[in-house]
Amino acid sequence: MGEASGPAAVDGRGRTGDGVAPGFAGRLEVALRGLLELSVGVLSVMEENVSPSHLRALQSLDHLGGAKVTALGDALGVPPSTASRISDRLTAAGLITREVAPDNRRATWLDLTPAGRAVLSDLADARAQELVCVTEAMTPEERDALLLGAEGFARAYEVVSARADEEEAGERR
Repeated sequence: MGEASGPAAVDGRGRTGDGVAPGFAGRLEVALRGLLELSVGVLSVMEENVSPSHLRALQSLDHLGGAKVTALGDALGVPPSTASRISDRLTAAGLITREVAPDNRRATWLDLTPAGRAVLSDLADARAQELVCVTEAMTPEERDALLLGAEGFARAYEVVSARADEEEAGERR
C-alpha cells in the first residue's frame, strides 16, 4: 500500500481529518477497514438467527472449552447475573447445555451443543467465503504478503494478550 498522495491535515490530537492517527498504525487501521466491514457484514446476516451478544457468548464458551457461569461473565465483561440470563436464552435455543459443575454442586457448567457449534461453524464458513471472494481480486503476491502479515499479527496478539492476562492476574493477587 503506497503513501497518500498529499499531506493529511492533522488535528490537535494527532489525528487526520478522518479520525485516523497518521503513520503505521493509522495506515494499518485504514487498511483493515475492509476486513472489519466484511466481518460486520457477515455478522449482520448471522444476527437474523443469533444476537451479537449471544454469538460472543458462544465464541467465549468455545474458546474456554466450556465454563462456569461466572467464567463466562468474566469473558464477556458482564456480571454473573447477566451471564446467567444469556445462558438461559442460549439453553432455550438449544445452543448450550447447563449442568451442575462437577467440582461445585452450587455452580453451573455451560457447554456448547452440536447446534451451538454449528452456529460458530456457519459463521466461520460465511466469513471464509467472503474472504475468498475478496482475495481472488488480489495478486498472488498480495495474498502471500497478507497471509504472512496476518499470521505475524496473530502471533504477536497472542503474546500481548497473554502478557495482559498475566498482569491482570497479578493485580488480583
